[in-house]
Amino acid sequence: MSHEGSSAKPQDRAPQSSEELLKSYFQENFGVWVGFVQSRFSLPREDSEDVVMNAFREASAKDWTRSEDARNQLGAFMGARVKWRARDTRTSKARRQQCEVACDATEIHTVPDSELAQPERMFAEQEKREQAVLVIQQLSSRDQQHASLVLAGLTPQECARELGLEEGTERVRRHRWMSRITKIVQQGGEEQR
Repeated sequence: MSHEGSSAKPQDRAPQSSEELLKSYFQENFGVWVGFVQSRFSLPREDSEDVVMNAFREASAKDWTRSEDARNQLGAFMGARVKWRARDTRTSKARRQQCEVACDATEIHTVPDSELAQPERMFAEQEKREQAVLVIQQLSSRDQQHASLVLAGLTPQECARELGLEEGTERVRRHRWMSRITKIVQQGGEEQR
């Protein structure tokens, strides 16, 4: 690849197409943005690369040739999108970790002193948690991941974004695995009778 004209001033260069501008900006700044996300948001390299790639995908949907200062506008756009996506990714990871801890059947739960006087209530709550974990474990791995996001308190829009789905698809899948859970619980209740 030739670098002819690279020493020319920006105003002396021939205007670039939007695709050429994005390609050159990507080649020059991808590593910089990944390093920025890693250091500023404490995300692992793989997540940082995903954040930057998703921001570049958004940038590629725009036409950058209409403006005289397209490169600077692209940089500002990338800065805003990378920061937003990095914060969103960090928040989602934190929620997922909370959910994994909450869904872990081996987790030791501390019991408030007020409940120590009511052992039957404590055992009933423990039994409910164990049953919930057993029911969720009967789902497919994809549905388990979806259920863990719901249990972590993510909204349907956040779940869809996290799973890489459209909101409508997320709602359909949520309905299906919730119906499956209902059937499993009903079958379990009938077996106990």
